[in-house]
Amino acid sequence: MNQESALPTEWLPFLSGGGVMGAMMRAHDWSASPLGHPRTWPQALRTTVGLMLNSKFPMFVAWGGELGFLYNDSYIAILGDKHPAALGRRFHDVWAEIWLDIHPLVVRALKGEASYMDRLPLRMRRHGYDEDTWFRFSYSPVRDEDGTVAGMFCACVEMTGEVLAQRYREEENERLVTLFEQAPGIIAVLRGPDHVFELTNRSYLQLVGHRALVGKAVRDALPEVKGQGFFELLDHVYQTGQPFVGHAVPLRVQRDRDAPLEERFIDFVYQPIHDQHGKVSGIFVEGSDVTARKHIEDELRAANRQKDQFLAMLAHELRNPLAP
Repeated sequence: MNQESALPTEWLPFLSGGGVMGAMMRAHDWSASPLGHPRTWPQALRTTVGLMLNSKFPMFVAWGGELGFLYNDSYIAILGDKHPAALGRRFHDVWAEIWLDIHPLVVRALKGEASYMDRLPLRMRRHGYDEDTWFRFSYSPVRDEDGTVAGMFCACVEMTGEVLAQRYREEENERLVTLFEQAPGIIAVLRGPDHVFELTNRSYLQLVGHRALVGKAVRDALPEVKGQGFFELLDHVYQTGQPFVGHAVPLRVQRDRDAPLEERFIDFVYQPIHDQHGKVSGIFVEGSDVTARKHIEDELRAANRQKDQFLAMLAHELRNPLAP
């Protein structure tokens, strides 16, 4: 250890405070660092480090020809297992695994050009394994007393949790959309007092005929349904907030262009959708086309009536064998 590195650092005002990293810098053995002892640091570096140490935002400074690395308390979490060994080391050695990604930005900063990156993907190794990370940060040149760029300064925030959460939400939305589309029942979401179609699934389009619905009010999208009571039911549910359940309700709809109205029978629910204030903002429509079931039930009822009539006639004949 040389004489300069042995000098105490507690008296240097720019290293005052700074939490864990301030204490580490005051106690650090700088003999192996390309930065040398803090007593020899130029005023520009001292000022930058003083500001960095007392900031709650993750920051680091890379200074000199070998870009000696200095950072504050908030940056410790970003380093992971690289802390505390990263203090005073060469920037390239600290982040060797991402150097190819960040080197062009470092070069720009050392040429006097600042850069800003938003959600830059970086594959880091800071906990003993490779992991995908994302960061928002800026690299800015730092000039010494004569105006020469002598280092760079970075303020950053890790976006990994936010990016992964957003990706998860998007994947969940895609799964929900797939389930929505593939659902065997009819499903639609209507918004506002005019009941504008926001979403429809495949089964709903099969029921009413494949036509453009999204973005249109029900009265405009399904004009042939006028007078059948459905629009009035929607208005009532929207105004009162009370759901409506219908069973085997007849619906006359034009399923093909220029074709006559076709009668279908549907089981359905009009369920009000409430906003964060409890006010009705739309209606969720769910149901199923039960036309085939209705026809079978009607045929069974007709067959049962015929059977009852036959049995009644047979019983009458047995009671009155001589009746004409």
